[in-house]
Amino acid sequence: MITIHIEDIYPGLLIFLRATGLFLIMPVFSGSMIPAPVRIALSAILAYLLAPIFGDFGGVPEHWFIVALEVIHEVLTGLLMGFAVRFLLYSLEMAGEIIAVQIGLSLSSNIDPVTRNQATPPNTMLLSLGTVLFLVTGAYQFCLVAFARSFEIFPPSAIFAPQSINTVIDSSGRIFLLAVQISAPLLAISFLVNMAFSVLGRASPSLNVFMLSFPVQILAGLTVFSMTLGLTIQYILRDMQHLPESMLQFLK
Repeated sequence: MITIHIEDIYPGLLIFLRATGLFLIMPVFSGSMIPAPVRIALSAILAYLLAPIFGDFGGVPEHWFIVALEVIHEVLTGLLMGFAVRFLLYSLEMAGEIIAVQIGLSLSSNIDPVTRNQATPPNTMLLSLGTVLFLVTGAYQFCLVAFARSFEIFPPSAIFAPQSINTVIDSSGRIFLLAVQISAPLLAISFLVNMAFSVLGRASPSLNVFMLSFPVQILAGLTVFSMTLGLTIQYILRDMQHLPESMLQFLK
């Protein structure tokens, strides 16, 4: 008869809970195309691999209330680390919405295959681009390495420092910065097109410049968007390199 003691599975349980919180938010793994049993299996694999490395985390607490606090602590820690990675996709979503409004594609929404939500074509394209780069560059591997290191710098008995709130706020501010950087060329071309048609409308009042501006704005916007795609990729890769560091900074 096999006897399983709580002391033997408790470290793996804490790692499993932190990994579960991570995969609930982390890009790709949190998508609707990944079934919940697969995410649970990935969390269990991480727990099985990392539990022998980090020991028993001080053993099982004597009181059930301490156990409940550690369970909540680990889930929140995993969610926080997942948000550190997810912020990049939030930037791409915001940039896509700005671009869609500026070039006149805000009404042509469709179903995003990843999130299963309504999304505009630029939004879907940028999200797909960010997801592909996240996988192709191996950024997810470095994020998993940062997850393993998190138990060294922030064990289950650690307490969230007040300074971590400032780090989260600063990182959330980068959502707007990256979104504006990606959409800045489209904002400029939209302004120029509107300015040109405003002058044309004043010069020739008989022309319906409101209807004429739509196809020109879409054509000019898509042209500039394709020309600046390489710059957009550089912005995404620049922020993607700092994802593992951001995950650990959220915990310090």
